[in-house]
Amino acid sequence: MATFCTLLSPGISNEILIIPQEFQKHILNELLELALLKIKYFSHCAWNIRVHQIGTNIYLKEGWREFLEDHSIGDGELLIVRYDGRMQFSIQIFDKNHIERIDFPDTEIQDENLAFANDSASVGNIPSCQSSEFKEINKGEAAAFTNSEFPSFTVTIPDYCYGLRVPADFSRKHLTQGTYNLVKRSKGQKWKVKVVRLCTSVKLSGGWAKFRRANQVKCGDICTFKLVERKTLVVHVVPK
Repeated sequence: MATFCTLLSPGISNEILIIPQEFQKHILNELLELALLKIKYFSHCAWNIRVHQIGTNIYLKEGWREFLEDHSIGDGELLIVRYDGRMQFSIQIFDKNHIERIDFPDTEIQDENLAFANDSASVGNIPSCQSSEFKEINKGEAAAFTNSEFPSFTVTIPDYCYGLRVPADFSRKHLTQGTYNLVKRSKGQKWKVKVVRLCTSVKLSGGWAKFRRANQVKCGDICTFKLVERKTLVVHVVPK
């Protein structure tokens, strides 16, 4: 199978996936409006990405940034893209230490074939992905905030900027896929964020990076999310 490599760097590679000129011969006779992307080790999960052709340039755009966010793929990581035919691609991800990422966390939530969960928020200069784990905690000020009749969960913020994983038990009981309001407890201001269900996790995705940047939420901070209405989460942040 034909393959090509792309190294993510700040800027255009986070917005589009450019198909190299020398690779285009493998897909020119099979071009479609949409391409289907899969992670090599999760072939039952797929993301639809829109294909653009301008002159001799071919690239994937709408859906590409969401694909990166949903897999917490950040700058400095290497992608090996394999063409499987009929505009279907399999992708391997290698971190900054050139180690292949195969440890995507597993949950009981199955893929719903997300397509074009676009969001206008820029991710800005927040540190890129280094870990895909979260810690559930229950102490001090964060614990006090959870003592109410509203369901809540508490996590330590990881050092990647895109999606934030929601504990599986909480998401199964209380969250549905869609757009939610995030309300900073001390400000009262609202931010829109998407809750997305993937084959590997449930995440706060589009809009989360904007909220994190606007409120200077940093790696190691303790955040408690309280579901006060059907689509509203109040967030309390305890700095590291």
